[in-house]
This record gives sequence, structure tokens and C-alpha cells, in this order.
Amino acid sequence: MFKRLITALSGKKTAEAAPAAIAPSGESTAKDELIVAYDAYGREMQILRSEWREKVFLPSLEEKRNDAAELYQAIVSGLNDGFAADLLPAAERLVEIDDIPERSHTIQAIVLMKNGELTAAERTLRVGIEKAGATGTLLTNLAKVFAERGEEDRADDTLWQAIQADPNQDNGLLWWVSIQQERGGEAAYVAALKTVAALPESWRAQLWLARHYLEHNEIATARAYYQEVLAGERYDSGALMMISGDLGNNGQIPLIAELVAPVYDEHRHDPMAGLNLLRAWQALGNVEEGEKLLARMYALGYAPLKQHLDEFASAFQAMQKQAAVSTPADPAALKITTLSLTQPIWHYGLNKADWLFAQKAEELPSVGFFALSKRVEGAVRSESQREDEIGRMTRAISLYFAEAAHYWTDYASRFYVQVVEGGGPVLMGGETDGNALFEIVPPTMHYFVTGEMGCSGEGDRCEWQLSLSLWDCKARQKIATESRRVEHAGLGVLVLDLEQRLLAHIGQRREQPLDAFYQRPSVEAMAIYLGELAQAFTLTLVANKITPRDAMWGERAMLDWPLQMALQWPENEVLKLMYLSGLGKAFDYQSSVLMEYQQRTRELLREASIHSPVARLAPLVWKIFAMNSEFETHRQTLPADANEVYRNWLDGLASKVPVTNA
Repeated sequence: MFKRLITALSGKKTAEAAPAAIAPSGESTAKDELIVAYDAYGREMQILRSEWREKVFLPSLEEKRNDAAELYQAIVSGLNDGFAADLLPAAERLVEIDDIPERSHTIQAIVLMKNGELTAAERTLRVGIEKAGATGTLLTNLAKVFAERGEEDRADDTLWQAIQADPNQDNGLLWWVSIQQERGGEAAYVAALKTVAALPESWRAQLWLARHYLEHNEIATARAYYQEVLAGERYDSGALMMISGDLGNNGQIPLIAELVAPVYDEHRHDPMAGLNLLRAWQALGNVEEGEKLLARMYALGYAPLKQHLDEFASAFQAMQKQAAVSTPADPAALKITTLSLTQPIWHYGLNKADWLFAQKAEELPSVGFFALSKRVEGAVRSESQREDEIGRMTRAISLYFAEAAHYWTDYASRFYVQVVEGGGPVLMGGETDGNALFEIVPPTMHYFVTGEMGCSGEGDRCEWQLSLSLWDCKARQKIATESRRVEHAGLGVLVLDLEQRLLAHIGQRREQPLDAFYQRPSVEAMAIYLGELAQAFTLTLVANKITPRDAMWGERAMLDWPLQMALQWPENEVLKLMYLSGLGKAFDYQSSVLMEYQQRTRELLREASIHSPVARLAPLVWKIFAMNSEFETHRQTLPADANEVYRNWLDGLASKVPVTNA
């Protein structure tokens, strides 16, 4: 089911808002209008209004006919989308089943008014008043009926009764003060707000007074009104959106942090106030508080927010990167080891799912790929710094070549990289001399590849320089070299070309990949694929406690990356496995953001065909997201002839400790 977009981002309203208790948005009702919606992955999509009505809205209305709360929300949504003509039976049904007469009679009256049935609307409002009393909402809508008939005095009197009954009823208040403004100008408008503010329990009028004084640069007066409202703790879930939006629109960013941040609760208050608060933290340069709030809001799992939260996540990451500084490092004080990976990087994180992948014998001849070095000029100094693009690519390209050898040759494949324990990977300056490696590679190794790369320019205008050397372990010499320069857009073509040249040199090529589902990434996808390999490697270091969790940044981007690739290229099963692999690693290091991915992952699993490797990894998903019933049922109902390796894999999953801090 799609979720509609929330459009109010700033909290800005006008005093001319519609007087109905629930104000339809006034959107066009053209049949070819496109409606914005979101799928289960949080992707924005557009659907024709007519198609939305037939395939989504009307079936949903029928589905919710026995649940008063859900039916009410569906009717409100229908009014906002301009489907009032379809809502008469639903509104009548709501009156029958709702135990909140004020709600049901108000919404039925609005539906009737939208359909031009003013007499019927008055009738249902009066019945509502008999049941619930003369509430502000019912009286405001009764005043609207009188106004529609042209009975101005009667409408005025009834509207003032509504204000006295509930001075905080948004539409009634705005309608009343706008009438005073039309009749007496700005002075009458301010006086009207002060009159309402003096009523018992009033707080909304104070917010509008605060806006007025903000716009007239009387900041102290506005602040006093805000403090009065917040101290009273009687405001509704949307008040903080208005406060934060008005402060932001008037350049009072520090006051958002001072007044809104201490009281904002993402579970109680409008999420748009949270977005405004995130903007404030960004403007103030407070990455720490921004990241904390970001984590809380991601945890809501609300699809229409995701794209906005992703933008803030990227902004905070960029701020962290800019603030990061390189620090000199003493090589003698570092404990450096060589890490060897014997499987493609995305095989890790799946709890050693050896039953899923074709295995190569340990005694097979092997080929090794060392992480590339960085091309440097002049003296090289040791320093500690944040990972950058060239650092990622030096590892990603070698990881890809190792993956290619694994899947397209009969060699065993190895990837080697030096890492600092408690730190991260080492980026060497200048190409490694292969002669120094002959003594440390295993005797089964026939070939290994070294190389270096550099980059000049920035962004899409950068030019990559890549050199590779192929070494023959038996002859103990370099037997081939490749050196290329290519613009950023040509990197994918270059890597695929070099892959073919390397595989041709080492021989023992396969006509079909080792696992039938494996697909080589396309030219279009290659640069993105390399980025994922680099991020998968970072997650592997964290999961294996080589890199500390608090040294990792951009975690959500790393977990999201392969899912976005899988949605872009849904026929490629490898991308989906990459995504699950990342979640598995996050599960291993007890990620605090992991549960944000439950809905999207379950949708991916639901869409997977029964023969897909993703479907076969369902128990891993169940374990990650504490779906214990599904996991245990599957485990207890295995057929008698189930593979022993698979049974052991399930047992290993069962013993894993669930995430407790998500």
C-alpha cells in the first residue's frame, strides 16, 4: 500500500485558511493529475489520480469500513485528494460505528458540505452536538454551513461560540481572526488574537501572536509567548512544527535549538518539526546532535520521511569529512597485519552460508590480488586520516578482480590488504615491489597482481591513472603490465577491460560462473558496484573488530547502497545478497540502526522468487529482525534429509545474540 506525501515542511500557514475543522488541501481534481506516493522501500513514485482512486483509494475505503479510526483517516485522505463524491457512504458508515460522535459527525458534515448538501450537513452537526455537546469543532462547522448560506450574522455568532468553547481549534481561530483582519486591518487582527489568548486554556493564539512579533523583529516578545506555551505543555502535536518553522523563516535558528530541541518527541510531535530541528542542527554545525536526532527519526520507519532524512545524513557526513584532519602517525607504534580474504567480500556476513555457494577445494592453485597503492610524488609520510575516494578504489578494484577470478576461473582467489589493528586499512604510497612478496605468498599461488592508482581533478572531472603488474610465482618475475589513464566516466569500461586481460593471462577460464546466479556488473553499474565493494569491506572490518564502530561514519549510506542498486537492477541477485551481507555484518557488530531496515528487507524477501538465493536466506533475515516465530518454525520443520551443512548454519544462527540496542 502506498503512503501519501506530507507536504508541510516549514510549518508556514496563512490566516486565510479554510474554516472547516478538517481542511482539504484544495488540490486539483483533474483526472490526469499525478499523485505522489511511496512504496515499501521509501521510493517516491507518481500515479495517475484516476488510477489511485480505482486501485488504491476505493479498495482501501472498503477494507477499512469496520474500523472507525482507520475509516476516519481514509475519509480525511479522500477529502484532501478531492474524492468527496465517493465519500458519502463511508461517512454515513462512520457515524454508525464510531464511538466518538464529535469526530464522525464533523467529518460527515464536511463531506456533505463538499457535495453541496447544506441542510443535511446542519442536521448531522446538530445531532453531533446533542451527543457530544457544543464543541468547538462542531460549532465551527455549523458556522461554516451558515456562511455558505450567506447568513453572516448567524455565522459570526456561532463562530465566536466555537472559539469560546475551544480557543485552540485551529480552523475556527484562523477563520475568526481573518474576519477581524478584513474588517479592521492589522491592528484588529492583533487585538483579536489577544482577545482569544486571554481565554482560559488558550495557547494557539499565542503562537500566532509570536509569529506576528517575529515578523516585526520583536524577538523578545515572541520568545516570551513561546516560553508561555511550552511551559504550559498543553499544545498539540503540530505546535512545534509551527514554532520551529516560524523561527527558521525569521532567521532565529539558535532559538529552535534552545526552545524546540528540549521538548521535541518524535513519537508525539509532527515529524516536520523534527526536520526543522535537523535543519537547525545543520545550520548551527552541530553534527553530534543532528546525528542523534537523525537516528531517532529514522527509527520511525516512515517512508515519506526517508528521502529527507537521507539528505540530512549526507549533509552531516560531509560536515564530518570536512572537519576531519590528518594526523601524523609513527609506523613503529602501529601494529600492522596482512588480512587475507578467501571469498568475495559479500559472502561474509551471511553466517558462513557455505551451503549456498559452490565451494572450491583448499588445495587448488591460487591467484592473489593485493590492494593497490596510491601513486605519489615526492616523499611519503605516514598519517592517520579519513578514508577518501582513492583509498576506497585501491581496495575496491582489487576486490573486484579477486571476485572475478573466483567466479570465472578454476583458481582459488585471494585478496590481501594491510590493516592497522584498532584502526583501518593501510594505503601504501608507490607500487609494491612484487619481488618482496614471493616469500610470503602460499606455495599454491601461481600468480599475484599488484598495482597503483592516482587521481587528478575532482568529482566527475577527475582523471584516473591505473597501473597493474602480473607476477608469476614459479618464474619469480613480472610477466605483464597494464597502464591506463581514463576520465571518471570511463572507469567502468576500464575495469571490465582489465578484468578480461588479467583472466586471459592467468588462464583456466570458466565458460559459466561458479554460481549460476552470478552476474558480472554492467558498464553502467561498475562504478557504483566498486563503491559497494569498498563499503562492504569497511563493514567487514567493523564486524571483525579491526576497525572500531565509533570510527565508522556513513553507516546508513553503506547499508542502503546495495539495496538501492538492487532496486535499480532487480534482475541481479548478487546485489540483493550484498544487501543482506551488509545487514548480517551490522547484526554482528550490534548496529543501533539495524531495525530501521526491517520493513524494506521483508518486502525484498516477499518479492523474491522461491528459487532465489535471497529467499533461501530467509532464516538470516528472521534472526536479524528477531522474527523468532518464523525462525523456530522453519528450524523445527526441516525435512529429515535436510543438508547437514544447512542444519549447522541454522544452529549457528540460533546461537547468535540478538540486537538489544536498536
